[in-house]
Amino acid sequence: MRAFGQTIDLTRISPFFAVLFLIALVAFWPTYLSLSPSVSSIYTHIHAVTATLWMIMLISQPLLIRRGHYSLHRSVGLFSYILVPIFLVNMGLLANYRIRTVRVEDYPIQTFVLYLQVSLGLLFALSYGLAIFFRRRMQFHARFMLCTGLTLIDPVFARLLFMAHPASALYHQWITFALTDLLIVATIWFERKSPTARWVMPVMLLAFIAAQLPGLLLLTETPVWQVFAKWFASLPLT
Repeated sequence: MRAFGQTIDLTRISPFFAVLFLIALVAFWPTYLSLSPSVSSIYTHIHAVTATLWMIMLISQPLLIRRGHYSLHRSVGLFSYILVPIFLVNMGLLANYRIRTVRVEDYPIQTFVLYLQVSLGLLFALSYGLAIFFRRRMQFHARFMLCTGLTLIDPVFARLLFMAHPASALYHQWITFALTDLLIVATIWFERKSPTARWVMPVMLLAFIAAQLPGLLLLTETPVWQVFAKWFASLPLT
């Protein structure tokens, strides 16, 4: 991201998401990309395809704006009206499939993973919904779209950390969430005197922290969340 004056030029953000996409390929190689397709569920495959398409959109859309292809940018944006519902619905189905098929000994950690899936899904939906609401106001729209991409940091870097230090998995979320929040804080700092859209990133920082704290504080072990997880696992969605 490059700042002009006190406003970040988000049309230059494509390289950031391109690098994140390459890192994601590395992170998902051992557990998905290197495996036979028959090993993974259909929900996993749909999730991989839709998440990949979303990352491609995050890379291409700023480039289209920067090169003046506004009509094509809008056409690609319309495709998100189909892609995002499929992405979110399948996230729910994937979460249901995993908690219904998990081994008994792995059930406790799966209830924690369920919270990550639900909270990141809600953050993604909130960010996307606000991006569409402000679609005619570019500075607002671009920042909310940036936030949809920030929800991808945890699933990518958590896998890298697990590959490096599987024994310390309980602490990985502290690192991935901190990385996400620091990127938001950096954005806030660079555009602290911006004349437009300055409130977007502080508000989204609060939303991200609010979603992260229950997981970091292990509130997923409380009876309330365990009852929800048991109820969700009982739903015959998959």
